[in-house]
Amino acid sequence: MDCDDRHDRNPKALRLERYLRARVRDGAFYCKSKDIAADVALTPSEIGQFLPRFDGERGVVVERWAYSGGTRWHVRPAEE
Repeated sequence: MDCDDRHDRNPKALRLERYLRARVRDGAFYCKSKDIAADVALTPSEIGQFLPRFDGERGVVVERWAYSGGTRWHVRPAEE
């Protein structure tokens, strides 16, 4: 099973993917898992598990950026 199939079958991952793709249309952004948890109805822990899996997939690049009081993520379009 490839990564695309796994994400397609997981509604939580799909919800997060849709959110990320919508956000990166406006350009790169930084976030913490807790800051977007309510927007996608997931826990910060679930977001922290899923975000690294999206790196380089479907036009989104996700990088662990910094850790101070929680991991900060840098999310950007793949073509940037």
